[in-house]
Amino acid sequence: MPTPQHITQRKFWRSKIPQADYNTATATGVAANFKQVLAKDKNLATAAPTIADNKEYATGQPQATEQWLVAHEAQRQFEYDLCFEEIGRALLMGFGKVVTTQPDAIGSPTVYQHVYSPMDFTVSRQLPAATIVEQLGSAIDRKFPSVVSAQLGFRGEGSARLSVSEQLQGSGKLVSPSGLAGVDLAGAHYAYESQCTLKTDDGATVTNMATAPQRVNSWAFDVVNQILNDDGYRPGAAAFQTTGNPDSGEVRTEALLGDQSFNFGFNVRLLSNDGFLAYLLAQTRLIITNDIVGAAIDGTYNNKLSIKAYRAPFKAAPVAERNGLVTLGIESNVMYDAAVSNKNVEVTLINTVSSYTS
Repeated sequence: MPTPQHITQRKFWRSKIPQADYNTATATGVAANFKQVLAKDKNLATAAPTIADNKEYATGQPQATEQWLVAHEAQRQFEYDLCFEEIGRALLMGFGKVVTTQPDAIGSPTVYQHVYSPMDFTVSRQLPAATIVEQLGSAIDRKFPSVVSAQLGFRGEGSARLSVSEQLQGSGKLVSPSGLAGVDLAGAHYAYESQCTLKTDDGATVTNMATAPQRVNSWAFDVVNQILNDDGYRPGAAAFQTTGNPDSGEVRTEALLGDQSFNFGFNVRLLSNDGFLAYLLAQTRLIITNDIVGAAIDGTYNNKLSIKAYRAPFKAAPVAERNGLVTLGIESNVMYDAAVSNKNVEVTLINTVSSYTS
């Protein structure tokens, strides 16, 4: 007898490395090609076709007499805890570029450093694409190839694990069944708010907001990618939901990046000698860093995620209160620093993963 399916039966996977190109899905016949995403949200992918009809045509009838598929849309939102090993895949999808090295190949042979930076538009506007699989009991088993990152967000507050959110944009293609017999995630190391050290540097003074009186209440960092969705349906591509069948509706054959922006924000206690409001009025050129140091890997290195904005003047600093203490809600505009570093933002990840690209 058919049984109602419960949301607790859901499981998700992401391709271990990016697809070879936007239109080539990662093969699901090999379980090792995928890594589980331990999502804590209860969302499932949105797969919605665009429909057209002939209501306005000269049919002689007040209602439509025909309806057809035009194109397909696929979107997915994830929310999960920040894991030092798995976050590298989301960072590559969000930023578009990574350089991996070994800080000490002899003394610490299992330690790797991954430096993520924004897309180089002179090289490509195509973000790395992944293949996503979602399964729910016996009711859902579907593969979404050619998924790119529209937004990647980090949040920290209180005593909980740090949280990551993703908004993913697919080509519209959907394959069911997926063909994947996925393996559960193991050996993960997670990050907590108490492991964060947030600092601002105005060129003369470095303010550590993790030291007494402990100032930072919460923080957020976002990567926002403007995907040129409408341009993804290309004339002459002959790409349809069912290969060779134009009546099945079009799917995208590219997802180019129109713009890439970054936002850094944090909520702090307002101190009696606070200079942060002056920073806003003076539009002080600030360097903001957030070093998140996790469990030890060996005697020298720890799992670590470091977010650094090289020029981030405040764009807002509203005053409010939190549990009776007065607070500032800082919003920073992450800009390109053409004067000193020739960078805007950079994320450095240290862990034991040897590569996120091969």
